[in-house]
Amino acid sequence: MGAIKGAIVDGILTAMWVFSVPLLGVFSSITANYVGVEAMSIAALFITINVAALLMLTFSLIGAALGGASFNPATTITLYMAGLKPDASLMSMALSFPAQAAGGVGGAMAIRGVMPHHHRHVLKGGPSLRVDLHTGAIAEGVLTFLICLTLHFLLLKGP
Repeated sequence: MGAIKGAIVDGILTAMWVFSVPLLGVFSSITANYVGVEAMSIAALFITINVAALLMLTFSLIGAALGGASFNPATTITLYMAGLKPDASLMSMALSFPAQAAGGVGGAMAIRGVMPHHHRHVLKGGPSLRVDLHTGAIAEGVLTFLICLTLHFLLLKGP
């Protein structure tokens, strides 16, 4: 797959992912209400885990069908560094990351426009930084590095 086509597909998949993730809570609460389970129980957690696993499986299959597209930049760089993306190059990575960022913004804007009013509370809070910006950036960088390093070793040395 060409670098530009790969970047476009990565952006589209990222937009779909960012659009779908807030719906995880909505689908979980609808399923829990249908089954008759209390919202804050172990059974509701089990439902949420299964819905999240189904979402991950669906997006993994869609990504594979689209020629190895990814919605996560950490996965993209880890597979590239491990040598498991043979058609990837630094140029394709340089095109893929901005496309994924643009896809994330597009997906966030789209879900804000279509989320039903009685489920808007899922979107209002969002993540917030409770430390200063530099500490948050350092923590994010270190944790991302550790996740990528762990994935790298697991992919190369794992089963």
